[in-house]
Amino acid sequence: MKTGDVNYIQDILQKKESATLEFKATFNKEESAKVICSFLNRDGGHLVIGVEDSQKVIGLKNADKIASEFQNFLIAEIVPEPAISVDIQKVDKMDVLVISVWKGTNQPYIYNGGVYYRLGAKTVQANSKQLADLIHKETDRNQRWESKSAIEVDVEDIDLNEVLDCMKDANNTGREQSLPDNPLQFLSKYGLYKNGDFTNAAVVLFGKQPVKYFPQVRVRLSVFKTDKTGEALLYDKIFDDNLFKSIRQITDFFDLAYGVSSSFQSTKWTRTDKASFPRLAIREAILNAFVHRDYSSFSSSIAINIYPDKLEVNSYGSLPKGISVKSLSEDHLSIPVNPDIAHIFFLRGWIEKIGIGTVKMIAHCNKLGFKSPTWKVKDNTVSVTFPDVIVPFNYNEGITEGITEGITKLIEEGVSEGVIEGITEGVKESMTQIVSIILTEKSIRASEIAEKLNKPYKTLERHISILKQLNAIEYKGSNRAGGYEITKKFSALLKDK
Repeated sequence: MKTGDVNYIQDILQKKESATLEFKATFNKEESAKVICSFLNRDGGHLVIGVEDSQKVIGLKNADKIASEFQNFLIAEIVPEPAISVDIQKVDKMDVLVISVWKGTNQPYIYNGGVYYRLGAKTVQANSKQLADLIHKETDRNQRWESKSAIEVDVEDIDLNEVLDCMKDANNTGREQSLPDNPLQFLSKYGLYKNGDFTNAAVVLFGKQPVKYFPQVRVRLSVFKTDKTGEALLYDKIFDDNLFKSIRQITDFFDLAYGVSSSFQSTKWTRTDKASFPRLAIREAILNAFVHRDYSSFSSSIAINIYPDKLEVNSYGSLPKGISVKSLSEDHLSIPVNPDIAHIFFLRGWIEKIGIGTVKMIAHCNKLGFKSPTWKVKDNTVSVTFPDVIVPFNYNEGITEGITEGITKLIEEGVSEGVIEGITEGVKESMTQIVSIILTEKSIRASEIAEKLNKPYKTLERHISILKQLNAIEYKGSNRAGGYEITKKFSALLKDK
């Protein structure tokens, strides 16, 4: 268990014990587990160990060992699986343990045969009335959009490889134990596959073509020449894959635009040198938009708008109940609008800590010398603005240069291996244009490339054949519905440019 990279404990220490906050001077496994269980059955909360009731910090010895063992204990002993994060914070060189808890998505939660409940600043065992209330709330939970059955969706519509990748990530994060080996059993375990039906959440998380059922999954990324949205666009792209694929594609856009080599992993989104843009903060903003948006409306959308002097992430919906714009800049409880979706992001490790994502965004921007992001709620839309974050455009020129370099390298390899003969500059330019379109469209047929470039199909067919020989592109899918995509090898060359 590592020490948190953002120090938020001072903000917590300004508060008194309440229904969502408890201090404990020393660590007691049994008593602490009851507190965690009580938070799960109410509105979530923070348990801080190493701090007296008076908020005096006394620290905790062997915090690393306790943190790791206690997290595993909680996951094993609380039923059903809790969404928790265990973090070590430092105060005056002393370690303090912070266990952050989401409001449970599958109440009631049981620890050691008992259901514990938060009553004011105290943890009590739930009586029959309180237990009935929790069960009633669980019935209401099933009426949420994400929990409803997507009755037209079959197993062929679900990307089971993405589910397997998610299961692998969940095992690696250690946030769950005894995961099923079967993808459908995994989805069933987390309420995404019930009675033979996939839920709406399962479709937007893992669907092969979720837009076919839910057009509101679309995300539009636009780059404007001026600060007026009606002006001509420098770049405009729609992302309509499942949530995980769309996030990867969006983050790849920023990596390519800035010439950064990275994949979507939190550790690689943190840099020690002077960064050209606040990568971690933008990642958090995108994740928040995906997790908290209102998917119940078919007019729902996410728009990422980039202007000459700022970047905005706009998401349809409103802030969670009890959260204000002001509280986003402070330590606050995370109350996901879509807890089923959020829990999968959490298990996978894409949400690192609970309730401090916005605090981390501010700290990350300030650390790298950028202004703090600001939030606004208007017309049923939540917007976060990064005041001085821009993309170094002309984006297409930067990408074109990288494509040309990559193709040149592949050609040199092909010539040296005798696979291909010398290629003229004209052919190389045509291949660069082809790859640029495939990058933009993700998957596209040869006839569509010819139409976009306004060039003879037969000519482009030859150039596409050369690109296939060079292992720069490949055709994926059926003859009717498939298209050309960039190979992993060529994608790696682009990111290493």
